[in-house]
Amino acid sequence: MKTVSFFVLGLLAGWLIEWIIDWLYWRRKYQQAQEENVALRERVASLEAKPRRAATPAKARSEKDNLKLISGIGPVISKKLYDAGIVTFEQVAELKPRQLEKILGELIRRLSDEEDLITQAKKLAEKKAQRLKSK
Repeated sequence: MKTVSFFVLGLLAGWLIEWIIDWLYWRRKYQQAQEENVALRERVASLEAKPRRAATPAKARSEKDNLKLISGIGPVISKKLYDAGIVTFEQVAELKPRQLEKILGELIRRLSDEEDLITQAKKLAEKKAQRLKSK
C-alpha cells in the first residue's frame, strides 16, 4: 500500500511542478505577444496618421498652392498643412476627413465641415489641372 501511495503522491507532485513551469512559461509568452501587439497597433496608427502624397505631375508637385483659397482655411491651418507636407490642392483632395482631423488637431473643431474642405480642394485641383493642360 505504501508503494501505491508514494507512486500517486509522486504523480501529483510531478503534475503540480509541470503545471507551475508551464504556467510561468506561457505567461511570459502571453506578455510578449501582448507587448508586440501594442507596438504593432502604435505602428499602424502612426502610418495611418501620415498623409498620402498625391500622384500629381512633377510641375504641379513642385509648386505650393495657396491653400487659403479654400473657404475655411486661414493662415494658421494652411501653415499646419504645409508643415505636414500637404502643399497642393490635390494632396488636400486625397485626404480623408479623419486624416485631416489628425493633422489639424483642435483646429478642426472650428471648421464647419471637413468634407466640404476636401470637396473644395477637389474642385480647385480640377481647375488647376485644366489650366495646366491648356498651357
